[in-house]
Amino acid sequence: MIKVSVIIPSYNEEKDIRKCLSSLQEQLFRDFEIIVVDDGSTDSTKKIVKSFKDVRLIEGKHKGPGFSRNLGAKKAKGEILVFVDSDMEFDKNYLKKLIEPLIKNKEIIGTTHETEIVKNTENIWSKCWGGIRVSKENAHKVKIFRSIIKNKFLEFGGFDPKYGYADDQTLWFKYKLKPIVAKNTICYHKNPDNLKEVYKQSRWIGSSIDLGIFNLSILKYLILLSLMLVSPLAIPLLSLKKAHSIRNFKVLFPWMIIFMAFRYSGSLEGIFRQIYLKVNMR
Repeated sequence: MIKVSVIIPSYNEEKDIRKCLSSLQEQLFRDFEIIVVDDGSTDSTKKIVKSFKDVRLIEGKHKGPGFSRNLGAKKAKGEILVFVDSDMEFDKNYLKKLIEPLIKNKEIIGTTHETEIVKNTENIWSKCWGGIRVSKENAHKVKIFRSIIKNKFLEFGGFDPKYGYADDQTLWFKYKLKPIVAKNTICYHKNPDNLKEVYKQSRWIGSSIDLGIFNLSILKYLILLSLMLVSPLAIPLLSLKKAHSIRNFKVLFPWMIIFMAFRYSGSLEGIFRQIYLKVNMR
């Protein structure tokens, strides 16, 4: 039986999927299969995936990454599932180190990686987003399972697509389960590199926010109206805060201001889509 199944949801990823698959094929650990679950791409993503002989392609409909990951898990042959994104690349020991705790300790359900570095920091919009997604210092706070025992994953019911952007944190939301940090696991992830993608990503995040107590229609209306009214003040303050968090005040004006304006307005549309359209898709 195959030890590991690497599952990759994809939606219009023609710019990045080739590098992701090539990076996986260079892994020193070899006992794994790669499954790409296409989420209804309209570009050349599927054509590129088909050019890789050892990659399984499952063609789905546009129902979001959570649905695609679950579909891939059901079709997987591996004992262990690994979930990655189409715009990621990996250190050659990534898979080996990621599953090591699961092999050594049968009590562990799943793991997450220790270091996730942004790979396109030369781009100004990516730079505004930040250069490190996961560090050794904050990895223990991560709620995303990058590897998990297949039987356990299916037993928990997989990921819940209703969480949208955060569907890969389902096990935390539903069961308060967090993964173990696998030491010496390094991967590289791409940030949105143009304002259109910054807006779309922010819209998706906004549409996935849990509004909790704002379920009453009047409160929903008020929170959206309030966010719109405070935007002239919120955008510069959030820009300053973000520049401080990434320790780079050189990008504050005009780049961070522009970046945050797109992030903020995208988030507002996302919240609107969630409240009134019940949509949390990318």
